[in-house]
Amino acid sequence: MVFGESPLKDVYRRVVWGPYRRALGRLPAGTELRANRALGRLAHAGARGKRARVEANLKRAFPDRDVGPIVRATFENHFADQYISWTFARIAAGEGASYLRVEGMDRLERALEDGGAVLMHPHMGCAQLPLCVLGARGLRVHQVGGGGVEGELSSEGQRVTALRRRLEQDVPATIWDGARSLRGLVRALEGGDVVLSAVDGTGGGRELGRRLPRQVLGQTMMVPVGAVFLALKSGAQLLPLHTFFSRDGYVSRIGNPLSIDRSLPTRQALEAGADLVAAHLHGWLSAHPGDWHFWDEFEPGRFLA
Repeated sequence: MVFGESPLKDVYRRVVWGPYRRALGRLPAGTELRANRALGRLAHAGARGKRARVEANLKRAFPDRDVGPIVRATFENHFADQYISWTFARIAAGEGASYLRVEGMDRLERALEDGGAVLMHPHMGCAQLPLCVLGARGLRVHQVGGGGVEGELSSEGQRVTALRRRLEQDVPATIWDGARSLRGLVRALEGGDVVLSAVDGTGGGRELGRRLPRQVLGQTMMVPVGAVFLALKSGAQLLPLHTFFSRDGYVSRIGNPLSIDRSLPTRQALEAGADLVAAHLHGWLSAHPGDWHFWDEFEPGRFLA
């Protein structure tokens, strides 16, 4: 979800990234997630235009559902995710259990007995929470990043962006630019590491890697197959992961390894892999729509063909 630049936004930045952030940092671990979701509820009440766009796109996906509560949850989740960098140092220091419950760790551990593992995931929940928590647990974790475009920012926006990037350095993981060669990631997987790769998009920017058209929620969406490619080239297991908000906090759920036919030519294997990606996206977004970040871009010309 992207909000435009304005003088009012700069005032908001100075307050939120200044005294508000420092005050939350003195409170018990996990408090900031609840506080920032509450901030999202306030934004939902005031952002009429953005609220209408999200609602229209949700109606495109779910014409028979009451999307009002989903719109509100989308705002709550967006604000929790926007400021998740404030928590990375605390998670790296061992407080991860206050922020995220990981289900299916036994599946990941079994997969790592035979080599590396690719975790294909959508941008749901606080998208970097599992990356940080898994790294804090001692796993050698990598993420495919890049593609996002910040756009023209005010001087205050540039300051906040620089601060956020500095705080993101606390994540105990390696971030790779997806626009560059992936050979290093293939070698990391061959060495038994874990790679997280998104299978929906980057949001607000240019998309990276090969993308194939598939039906998701009744719409033709260009789905990335980079995660499938990495698994094929490295021999690593491919597992699904998605993150969502439950009554007692955020949860990341790791699924069973997915079957990909490694005997097929790469092009055909990626076509089959795109079917897997689309089926999982359809299931994830249907079950937890309020946790997805890109409803304001779920429209023709951006996420949809």
